[in-house]
Amino acid sequence: MSAKAWKAREDVERDKERVAEYEKLYSGASFKAPYTVELRTGIIIAARFADKIRRAVFAAFGKMVPEDVILRDVADFNKKLYEMLIERGIGKLDLVRISVEVVYDPEAKKLEFKEPKIEKLYTEDEVKKLVEELVEKRCGDALRKLEEIRKLIAS
Repeated sequence: MSAKAWKAREDVERDKERVAEYEKLYSGASFKAPYTVELRTGIIIAARFADKIRRAVFAAFGKMVPEDVILRDVADFNKKLYEMLIERGIGKLDLVRISVEVVYDPEAKKLEFKEPKIEKLYTEDEVKKLVEELVEKRCGDALRKLEEIRKLIAS
């Protein structure tokens, strides 16, 4: 077994071990129908989305869906999700929360991922900077004129 294949197998085993923990602690899955689940990652850094999605799928579907189906379909979904994150300008250290509805088709042996909802979260400092930039862009001239009037009145 190659080093790369060994690492991949090790990752899967680690994920399966963590499923028990997720089932107890992680409330990020809501069953909507017998084979339909809404998964939520909670707040994570974007670089960790693939692991989080894979673990959440194992936690939700691990007892009813074959492992090879989970690995195949989650890998495909994670590729699409990666492209979506890049298109939106989300960096790997940005905070995100992702939710997606997943349907398992037992006849086709396929997990179908619906359109994900990706939320980028901002720190207080980032929000303050964005607001200041917006105020400067929209009201900068008016604020400068107001400051000039205040100086004239004070003198």
